[in-house]
Amino acid sequence: MSELPENIQRQKRNGYLMLVGAVFTFGVTAATVQYYSLSPISYLGGLVPAGILVFIGYRAVSAARERKALGDERTVELYGKVGINSFWVLMSVLCIDMVFEVFPQNSASTIYVFCGLIFYGAYFVYYRYME
Repeated sequence: MSELPENIQRQKRNGYLMLVGAVFTFGVTAATVQYYSLSPISYLGGLVPAGILVFIGYRAVSAARERKALGDERTVELYGKVGINSFWVLMSVLCIDMVFEVFPQNSASTIYVFCGLIFYGAYFVYYRYME
């Protein structure tokens, strides 16, 4: 993203939208937990995405106040390649597990999450520092 005034304004607007989205996400989660009388650990289901939205939104707003653009075309291309490749590898892991039942049934979702994070991190390191 170039440092044109229109792009800086769009970045700032998107940052504020993310901050509002974080409040909305956590509010809906809190209301759902209260309505269904779920355990307090259920708040993490909304706290994690809300925390990510707050971090990214605050980063965008603070950079826009300093008149700095956060991303350029190379960064967008990097995240695009990393995301697409890790997505298809994770889909392959899911399909292999569905066909051959490699992972135990009670911990499969946890293994999927960790596999996805590991693949994403590996592709990110590869495309960022090795390619």
